[in-house]
Amino acid sequence: MKVISHLDKVRRMASLRQHLDPLADFELWFWATLTASTNVFNATLHLAGLTSDDPVFSTVPGVHVVKQSDGSYARELRGPGDVSHVGWPEIEGEVPQAIRQLEHALRIIEHHRDPCIRGDRVPTQVTVDECEQAFTQVMYIFGQALKGAGYET
Repeated sequence: MKVISHLDKVRRMASLRQHLDPLADFELWFWATLTASTNVFNATLHLAGLTSDDPVFSTVPGVHVVKQSDGSYARELRGPGDVSHVGWPEIEGEVPQAIRQLEHALRIIEHHRDPCIRGDRVPTQVTVDECEQAFTQVMYIFGQALKGAGYET
């Protein structure tokens, strides 16, 4: 995806979060939080030149759905594009500290996905607070990455 598309998605998900009760609407609130954070991560990777912001959709690492000239879509093998989850695919080489901080914050959020969304753990205020603190860090780092990049938050 293009940086501007990620930015649009971040704005929409961040706005949606404001209309949800983090505990009563936990699953929706959590997915909005995780979706926004993953889009921040991808946009920041694109801005740093570590992944491509081609207008394609990654399905699995290296496999992308690409719009064809006739309007249809086809799978193509390409290099790294959007990351689905931290570490999938792994970002290798010289990675700026801010991106490593984003990875850490996303791991905190993702840590709650399986037990609270797919499992039987009931989210608590502590769960919400940990996710909210990580999301605040994600958005701060994103704001810093966008400075001077020609995008507004």
